[in-house]
Amino acid sequence: MPLTGKIVLVTGASDTPGAQIAIALARAGAKVAVEGLATVQEKVLRTVEKFGGDALPVRGNVVNESDVNHVLSNVEAIFGPVDILVNASGVRLSKPVADMTPADWDKVVGSKARAAFMCSRAVLPAMKKKGSGHIISYAASQSLHGEPGRAALCASENALVGFNNALIRELSGSGIKVSLVTAAGALQGEDAPDSKGMDPEEIARAVVTLASQDGKASSSHLIVRP
Repeated sequence: MPLTGKIVLVTGASDTPGAQIAIALARAGAKVAVEGLATVQEKVLRTVEKFGGDALPVRGNVVNESDVNHVLSNVEAIFGPVDILVNASGVRLSKPVADMTPADWDKVVGSKARAAFMCSRAVLPAMKKKGSGHIISYAASQSLHGEPGRAALCASENALVGFNNALIRELSGSGIKVSLVTAAGALQGEDAPDSKGMDPEEIARAVVTLASQDGKASSSHLIVRP
């Protein structure tokens, strides 16, 4: 299996597509630390257990520095240093600008890029020390186009894209790969359990493809279309 022995931390693994990403990486042989809500996290762990994969539940608010450090310490103590970080955590909200409060805005816009920043910053020292690693982030379709009622979400997704683009240049030549996977359309279950859209398994497969790449080169931005 292409990722046998690799240690992966997936944030937001109790939501779509984070849960599917965590399962797909475990199927590919990785040891996966699963961060997310306890209820869905258990379903992910049971699925991985059924096919003999290796998964570890970790919990914390990944926009909080102390929580991120605690999560990373748990992963390193049980699995070892993180080889691949998948940033899939973020808050989604549907509300027109006129009805949105500053607290709504801050909650959404301050979630995705901040979580990616906090987790990336936490894993970078160990990655730099060994001269390798891969940081992969997931951006929803709102990073590609505006959408009515989703101003905060569009801003949040584009903040992640900007962070990712800067990190690519910052880590150039370090041996650490940085990639972004974007869905070109809404995903099934992304906004509600029964919402229609693309199969999130397509995003999971894209992440596994990126994570499995040999050599120093990587795809900096992979857009998955329905």
